[in-house]
Amino acid sequence: MKKHKSVILSIFLSSLLIFILGACFSWAQEESVKKTLFTLNSFSTSLSSLKNSDSDDEKIYLTLQKAIEIALSENKGILVAKEKVDEAEQIIKIARSSYFPSLDLSGTYTRLREAPSMSIPFLGTFEMGKKDNYSAILSFTQPIYTSGRINLGYKQAKFGHQKEKENLNYKENELIFEVKKAFYSVLLAQENVKLFKDALKQAQRHLSIVEGFYQTGRISKFDLLRAKVEVANLKPNLIRAENNLRLAKEGLAILLSLPAHSIRLSGEFKFEPIRINLEEALKKALSSRNDLKSLNLQRDIIEVYSRLAKLAHAPSLYLRGNYQYNKPSGGEDEWGEDWNINLVLSLSLFDGGKSQTIIKQRKSQLKEVELSLGQLKDRIMLEVKSAFWGMEVAEESISAQKENIGQAEEALSIAELRYKSGMITNLEVLDAQLALTQAKMGYLKSLYDYNIAKAKLKKAMNNSI
Repeated sequence: MKKHKSVILSIFLSSLLIFILGACFSWAQEESVKKTLFTLNSFSTSLSSLKNSDSDDEKIYLTLQKAIEIALSENKGILVAKEKVDEAEQIIKIARSSYFPSLDLSGTYTRLREAPSMSIPFLGTFEMGKKDNYSAILSFTQPIYTSGRINLGYKQAKFGHQKEKENLNYKENELIFEVKKAFYSVLLAQENVKLFKDALKQAQRHLSIVEGFYQTGRISKFDLLRAKVEVANLKPNLIRAENNLRLAKEGLAILLSLPAHSIRLSGEFKFEPIRINLEEALKKALSSRNDLKSLNLQRDIIEVYSRLAKLAHAPSLYLRGNYQYNKPSGGEDEWGEDWNINLVLSLSLFDGGKSQTIIKQRKSQLKEVELSLGQLKDRIMLEVKSAFWGMEVAEESISAQKENIGQAEEALSIAELRYKSGMITNLEVLDAQLALTQAKMGYLKSLYDYNIAKAKLKKAMNNSI
């Protein structure tokens, strides 16, 4: 009985082991298949993404805001200005360090050809030192009174830092305007290409009508030739428009440090009026312009230099101390220490008139800055007025040109119907087509002029609207 039980148990355990091994083998095969399928899917996805990447050819779709952000982060002039701000910040730290004591440690080893000695008649020669000499000195200097020189130096450093920040903001403002101008130029060029393509299609449709009339004998060959000439004349205009578009893209690409062929613009001309009067615009410009603030800070810096020049003969008081550790010391070949503390008062008594000459130089520099401030204010006011009045003219032109487009479209529609009815000549239809094209071009130019004038006004006011 026991033998049967052991046989049954052995069979059960063997079956269980075979089941487990089979399950593991099946699971391994399934995982292998899954991995293979996953690898194939990944490979297929990679190929698909490569195809999409090749077809897209790394196109960069730009809004105006995105273009400005790229320009501000990549433009070399802006990066240089940022480094100057960082440099000026370090100068502040250097000036601040003048308030604190300086601590210096120096060590010296001297090997003499022979030890110093002294000879005394009848008594012999006495050694006065050693060949090997060692010395370590720890010294400190603390300014106690400098007649305000340190304070003025620190103040000048802070003015310099603020001036570099204003210069950076000014350059960023200038760059933003240049990007806007280039962006709007590309938009205008794109719209002109589209306009001439539409005009060419319209002329070709009209030519097909004229050819039909000519074949039936309703019109003379002159009218047919005139229609063909009109189509031929529009083709060079389209070519020039496409070339202008390429040039406009190149200009924008240079500002953004991007390849021109990769740029795609996302945007359109919009008429978004701003409500501000001229007096308010002038007031904001004079209070917020970075170049004006920078020139005022330059005046402050020169005033600090002038005050420093007047302190040329003012006294300075320093506390200085030294701790020395020497070998030999006290005539013995062993280490010994010594220390001293000094109050040092210094002042310049005569410098050959140098300080007075510097004071006169600073006065002349101050007058130059004051005159430059007046010139800059006049230039800012003219810049604001020019942009403001240009915006007003463009706004009126937009309204007029928009009305012209509606009238020109209606006139062309009437002319085409009347031509088909034989009531007018081919030349009148061509005139109506030309009038519509000119009205659309005038409208686009007015939109461009308005947006440029608005960008100029914002630049003149330091983007404070």
